[in-house]
Amino acid sequence: MQRTDTELILASVDDPAAFRELYDRRADPLLGYLYRRVLDVEVAADLLAETFAIAYEKRGRFRDHGKPGEAWLYGIASTELSRYFRRRRVELSTATRLGLMVPALDEESITAITRLVDRDERATGLADALGRMSAAEREAVELRVVAELEYPEIAGRLNCSESAARVRVHRGLARLNQLLEGQ
Repeated sequence: MQRTDTELILASVDDPAAFRELYDRRADPLLGYLYRRVLDVEVAADLLAETFAIAYEKRGRFRDHGKPGEAWLYGIASTELSRYFRRRRVELSTATRLGLMVPALDEESITAITRLVDRDERATGLADALGRMSAAEREAVELRVVAELEYPEIAGRLNCSESAARVRVHRGLARLNQLLEGQ
């Protein structure tokens, strides 16, 4: 049985391999979270590294208060984002005081940003659709699509046969498609 994020954080105090497992599980979703807010790959990667470095340093002070361990990581990431934006604001005000001009965006940059905004809007629609699915449908789809698990592993997680897991994923994807088309 797979340990929860909370269990991994608590275990990592004595077993650093548990923290690695937490990192492997949560790094990509956290990177996506950070990137959607800063829209800069390098900055997002730096913030991700800082988030996990702080989490590693503070893992001994982590207390299980019934909230998912993932929430603790996102809290750290959110704090790091706030610090980044405060530093950025200071840098921009300094540039303004010194009379430095921020160059205008070219057409290619504007198009790239527009694509990112459109992608975020699609992601919001997807999140809404996922929220309207039953927990069983959503779990089957997330295990296959988000976690990219193979059907034997999905069957183990759902406590069913492999063929039943395939049916659940198929039905979940069909329901998701129906909800997205309704939007």
